[in-house]
Amino acid sequence: MTTHITGSAQKAFPTTQHAPVIGIACGTRVVEGYSLQAINQFFIDAVRDFGGVPIAIPAPIDSADIERILTIVDGVILPGGSTHVAPHHFGATYVEDHQDEARDNLALTLIRRCVDLDKPILGVCRGFQEMNVAMGGTLHRRLHDAEVYMAHQEPEEGDFSVKYAAAHPVTVSEHGLFRQWFPDKTELEVNSLHWQGADKIAASLTIEAVAPDGLVEAFSVPDHRFFVGVQWHPEWQAAHNSFSRELFTHFMAACEPKA
Repeated sequence: MTTHITGSAQKAFPTTQHAPVIGIACGTRVVEGYSLQAINQFFIDAVRDFGGVPIAIPAPIDSADIERILTIVDGVILPGGSTHVAPHHFGATYVEDHQDEARDNLALTLIRRCVDLDKPILGVCRGFQEMNVAMGGTLHRRLHDAEVYMAHQEPEEGDFSVKYAAAHPVTVSEHGLFRQWFPDKTELEVNSLHWQGADKIAASLTIEAVAPDGLVEAFSVPDHRFFVGVQWHPEWQAAHNSFSRELFTHFMAACEPKA
């Protein structure tokens, strides 16, 4: 049995034991005194829709267990979340109210080890920001408090179809990976659900897309098997968006187990 993905990068992935196993990093949450591991269902659905087998990577976890997990998974996804990367990870001294140090430590370790191992990794929103920090970049604290940036946070009212609707275009870099996927496109329409954003971009990252206000919203490491971060949310109805289909198809192809 196979799952078929339509689009310019059409590919069939097996849903048998040869399907790519994708580790998804958890965030932590406390609800009514219970400590919970959290992954947005949209990411699980996207992995399944594109022929992968999702498994959760919990936080916190020690380095030895991370190494074991990385021998099991074929690729890693760093999803978005409601917390922010702790400022001390990128040299800032301000206090951040919404932190998740367990997720920080898990994600930063996964990123660096995936670089070392040439393991495919995809970062989304918070995951994009974690990638920049792990590679030596910094973050803006609150984009909407800076006059030079447009509002990037999600609408306060409305259902998912409103919150995850396209919010603004991004300009695709002329010689980047995305332009290879879409040779005739100079812009993409993306959704926007974030307060923070990338400030200084790590030197090893190649810019893939920039918002109208100059904010970098996607990057890659070209000589890595697959290292891509996007500030927006392609996991939302991924099979119905041309860029999301391309992104997840290429990611899953990079993760496909060798025969």
